[in-house]
Amino acid sequence: MAGPLLLPRTDLEHVDAGGVIDRLLADLRGGRRLAGGVPYRHVNGFTKIVAARYDDGSRLTLHYWPASRTAAEHVSRPHDHRFPFSSILLGGRQHFIELDEDPAGEAWRRFTYRPYLGGKIARVAPSGNVGLVEVRRVERAPLRGRYVTTSTIVHRAVTDRRQSCATLVMRGPREKQRSQVYYRPDEPAPRGGVQLGRRLERAEVVRQLQDMAAMIA
Repeated sequence: MAGPLLLPRTDLEHVDAGGVIDRLLADLRGGRRLAGGVPYRHVNGFTKIVAARYDDGSRLTLHYWPASRTAAEHVSRPHDHRFPFSSILLGGRQHFIELDEDPAGEAWRRFTYRPYLGGKIARVAPSGNVGLVEVRRVERAPLRGRYVTTSTIVHRAVTDRRQSCATLVMRGPREKQRSQVYYRPDEPAPRGGVQLGRRLERAEVVRQLQDMAAMIA
């Protein structure tokens, strides 16, 4: 159920992000378990903190990329999702690149991805060779507007790692069982099986939340 600080998922732009972060910090400092479960480092390199779960399957989450002076930009593989979502950039630098399948585009290999047990196990299967062309680049500015996407749009997230970056994301109900992910022809094929994120210590989660609070102060 949504907490008193949270509005319905269609009103992400009006969610009190500072209030959400403050409540999470208060719970952690008070030794309470977070309602959304244990925060963890996602296999794609960012911290995922579930702030609220809704009866229709929606979730409000915070995503955090720690700064790394030696890391290059993190560019995700092209992919879609099993659900629509909207996202607000809280701080840092990030943009999206949206793509369409087109035989005349750059060559990629497409795989279907189906997670089980809350994403702990995934089944991956090849589903053909395709071309991809860039159709839209979406620039982002902290606390200004939302990035909104459907479950069928293929995109890449480009995140500057020289500074920390954080987003507030409202994930809608799941609309399909599988998503698509694309690999270059010379990349090793993805493997299914166990895909566990790394659980984070309480002190590290507090530090990251404090950094997010400073971004929007």
